[in-house]
Amino acid sequence: MKMKNLLLTVFILAATGSTTFAQKIAFADVNAVLSVMPENEKINEDLEIYATGLQKRLDDMKGQLDVLVQEFQQVLAAKDTAKAIEIQKQAIEGEKVVKQAAAQSEQQLAQKRNDLLQPVLKRIKDAMGVVAKKEGFEYVLNSVDGSGTSALLWGPEGTDITRKVVTELGIKLEGETEVPVENTGKKKK
Repeated sequence: MKMKNLLLTVFILAATGSTTFAQKIAFADVNAVLSVMPENEKINEDLEIYATGLQKRLDDMKGQLDVLVQEFQQVLAAKDTAKAIEIQKQAIEGEKVVKQAAAQSEQQLAQKRNDLLQPVLKRIKDAMGVVAKKEGFEYVLNSVDGSGTSALLWGPEGTDITRKVVTELGIKLEGETEVPVENTGKKKK
């Protein structure tokens, strides 16, 4: 009898729990929103300039290695084995330094991108919060993961709020003539 009561209780909790705890969930494509934001172009330009500086530093280091290689070949051709071994050691050490610098450059570029994106991502998140509250959604999921792969395979009609977030940000998309400006009631042309 206890087992029947326990099973009945679990069944009732499961049945009522599914309706009691139903959550209203929306989704949006953060990358799509970011791609139409005016700040995105400036961020990409700044990153390109930063990456160019990092690449120049790496190219200079590689140029120094190339000089060592040429010197090594000349010394080896002159049959100065002792000096050739010394230069070879310098080149091997230099190659290690270049590899470390390349890895460090990748990390610095990723950090710079993160630093530049934070204020923009905060604006997107805030706009999502406003739209979610207006629409009665309790959660908003990103429909695409960081690598651009769709993480959301299906959602009910009306739960994709990407376009509403773009509108909330006051961004005019191609083909639109006017977009309301936030909190002013005026139209932006």
